[in-house]
Amino acid sequence: MALIVSAQGVGEIVSGTIVSPFKLLTAIVFVIGTIVLWAFNKSWRWFWKRFPALESMFFPDLNGTWTGTLQTTWKNPVTGEIPGPIETTVWINQDLLTVTVKQQTKESPSHSTRMFLSAERDSDKYRLWFSYDNRPHANVSNVSPDHEGVCWLEMNLRLDRNHLKGQYYTSRSTSGNIQLKRFYSEVKNVPGRQHWTGGGEVNNFRE
Repeated sequence: MALIVSAQGVGEIVSGTIVSPFKLLTAIVFVIGTIVLWAFNKSWRWFWKRFPALESMFFPDLNGTWTGTLQTTWKNPVTGEIPGPIETTVWINQDLLTVTVKQQTKESPSHSTRMFLSAERDSDKYRLWFSYDNRPHANVSNVSPDHEGVCWLEMNLRLDRNHLKGQYYTSRSTSGNIQLKRFYSEVKNVPGRQHWTGGGEVNNFRE
């Protein structure tokens, strides 16, 4: 509504029509608010870094490149064994209004589709919930079809702001645990893993 009223006010100013005080004030507030929001969105990490209390008051800065492992709970129906963990890289891009997550293993990439932040400040639990799409590389698509999933990642801010742990659940009726450490505070390639984006080894379990 503020955008509509502001647009009407700007249109009246341009056309030379007398603008009502309400429309003029709405237009001014909207423009100033937009500029302030844009500026703060660009600089919020600077404030978060210099005033650490903001992380516990609102939500931690999760931006960066994270590396770790996925450990399935799936049991091999033939041997009854649970396969060991596989390596993964996760990129989190966060600003004031949105968070996106991308993940890459040797077999497949994933990207977030919906996001929800949950903060339990009294118990020092900060969770990032997201749904995702997984599209395995062509060389493994015959044994690893496209699928969707849900994942949560949790940080204990007092213990380690560079560690995330969580769980994932997929539409292929699989689930597992995930452990991550922050490798970079920015989104970057991890040395030695660039070739993963083109497909690599076939996992011994479906993620």
